[in-house]
Amino acid sequence: MPSVTRVRVRYKDTDTMSVVYYGNYLTYFEVGRVEYLREYGWPMSRVNERVHLPVVEAFVKYVKPARLDDLLEIISRVSERRRASFRFTYEIRNEANELVATGHTLHACWNPATAQMIPIPDWLKEIMPDADLDPVATRR
Repeated sequence: MPSVTRVRVRYKDTDTMSVVYYGNYLTYFEVGRVEYLREYGWPMSRVNERVHLPVVEAFVKYVKPARLDDLLEIISRVSERRRASFRFTYEIRNEANELVATGHTLHACWNPATAQMIPIPDWLKEIMPDADLDPVATRR
């Protein structure tokens, strides 16, 4: 089930043309991802106590510029799950429901106590109902 989060474009997010600076789309992705976890009962502060989720890959496709004061809708979902990593995918739309950007982030699972990579914990797998399993990767 995707999560939908709304964000108003702030002045600090824009360049001199009042267009959202390209790097801020990754921040919008993070806002969507954190709210996805919260909606499933796992605020980021609680997740961080158990596992760290470093971004190991990020991609953004820019479709249409977002501008100062636009109200954006960030749609976030977990689209793929492997043994020790998973992928969030994102869509950002404006108030006219026009696609502004798409992208994804790939996350590893890191045990903060042992400083080692670990398989995705069961409690985290439970909140990934829409994830496609990669059958080859899950056997590794």
